[in-house]
Amino acid sequence: MIPIGGNVVSQPGQPLYEQIKSVIEKRIQQQEWPADFQVPGEETLAEEFGASRLTVRRALRELQTEGMLVRVQGRGTFVIGPRMQCAIFNLQDVSEEIEEGGGVHLSKVISLETLPSDNSLANLLPVGPGGSVYHSRLLHLEDGTPIQLEDRFVNAALAPDYIKQDFTRITPHAYLLGATEVTFVDNTIRAIRPDEEARALLQVDANQPCLLLDRRTWYGDIPVTRSRFLYPGDRYRLRSSHEASATQGAPRPAVTPSNASRRIR
Repeated sequence: MIPIGGNVVSQPGQPLYEQIKSVIEKRIQQQEWPADFQVPGEETLAEEFGASRLTVRRALRELQTEGMLVRVQGRGTFVIGPRMQCAIFNLQDVSEEIEEGGGVHLSKVISLETLPSDNSLANLLPVGPGGSVYHSRLLHLEDGTPIQLEDRFVNAALAPDYIKQDFTRITPHAYLLGATEVTFVDNTIRAIRPDEEARALLQVDANQPCLLLDRRTWYGDIPVTRSRFLYPGDRYRLRSSHEASATQGAPRPAVTPSNASRRIR
């Protein structure tokens, strides 16, 4: 049980570190902990949440990986702050974009598996009791250079043959486009420092930031996919263009942007 704003909230089945992470993330989003705020030490947080320092450390480490906190050696951990949000639409399949630019696309399958229900990664796509989640991790290359690391989580009930596909011949995007239907898409993007495995796959050093695009899709209220695309910051940029509002304070719906994503060649 985690205290939130003086109340005690029980979240059965959710690991304690994820509950701690959610509380801290909420404090940041609501600016209870504003940008540049120094996060209390592990011992203080462990006492507050009734958890071990190792559990608190895991929650903080994941928030650092996701770009919400930064650890400064010798000083402590600080809030980076909530991210400005903007619309990104009609992101093109990476293979099509590479080929249109005259490059050669190659994908390497790092893993393709059914996640056990007790695997923490399965929580990224909550499909409900008894549901199964497929997970694929692919590295996309242009002319031999890594430009995108793709982690995709798929509701197995809505795409049962996903696990059988050869993703060196067809991209997950292309397969799911014909195999599933979605009614709502949510995109967020932020800059992060990738973990050691991602750095090795993308061939970047520890000081090089990457762009993380987190995309979720639903059919009605049923989650279909969650996709996390990681791009080396010096090889890729994302752009959204749309018409400006005619009347200040009364924005018009954004039109589909042109060139929403571009590789830096």
